[in-house]
Amino acid sequence: MIRNLCRVVGLPVASSQQYFVPPVDPKEDGEDCENDCESCVEKLPSRFHVDEKRELYGMVKPWGVHVLVATGKSDWVRKVERESGTLTEALAREDHGGKERLMILASNIEPPEEYYTDSKKPTTVLLLPAFIFVNHVTNSDVPELMRRFIDTSPSVTTPLSSKPALYPSGDLSYRDCPHDYVVLLCSHKHRDARCGISAPLIKRELERHLRPRGLYRDSNDERPGGVGIYYVSHVGGHKFAANVLVYRKKEGQMIWLARIRPEHCEGLVKWTILEGKVVDPDRRLRGGWDRGKGVGSW
Repeated sequence: MIRNLCRVVGLPVASSQQYFVPPVDPKEDGEDCENDCESCVEKLPSRFHVDEKRELYGMVKPWGVHVLVATGKSDWVRKVERESGTLTEALAREDHGGKERLMILASNIEPPEEYYTDSKKPTTVLLLPAFIFVNHVTNSDVPELMRRFIDTSPSVTTPLSSKPALYPSGDLSYRDCPHDYVVLLCSHKHRDARCGISAPLIKRELERHLRPRGLYRDSNDERPGGVGIYYVSHVGGHKFAANVLVYRKKEGQMIWLARIRPEHCEGLVKWTILEGKVVDPDRRLRGGWDRGKGVGSW
């Protein structure tokens, strides 16, 4: 809010020292910490262009909880919340008891087998930053999902020191997400072709840097720790593709980056995912929140 008012009246906005996460520092992190990867395998096509002029930071509309619905797909209809009969539509229509906005997204998380055989299409829902999977959710389960889980889960602004969420008893079961980090990539080609083009390239390049560290986890890998990478539907700001959202569980951080290219992925793994720092935040950092420090971009 304050940043927006400053723009209106012509006052200077926050410098890099005022971002909620620190930028990499050559004095502390090495002279090459800001360099792009020189061995990058994936390349964006020459015709790929995004908005390079508009300011990014602080322009993300505040939200509280990401609700990821498993569909097993990486592309969807233009507006998933309006696709008749789907869980995303049912969630979008349900009254939300919390004060903070929900971001309801379709994802490529693999649903259970019953999703493909049962007419009720029970599927999995991932809640972030709670890092929990709710199992076998159908449209008729939405009121319970809201009451028991979404309305009682921590949001991105809930202090990290708060007591763990206690979920009331009910019919739906849940399990912890085993990953230490979750990365969301907008791959919604039907919304903007640039997202569909960039997301697979970014994912492959992230995998290339995560595998030697033993951190990559595919969709069926339940080993504790590591990094789970999921495609999601439209998050906003497709003109700044690729949008990459990084959740860091233990640190309570959510870092939203944009204008990410394959050559940025080495630094993204080394500094953002593992260290909570950002390379070139003036150009790449859109927003987010640090629950441990109680600071964010809104």
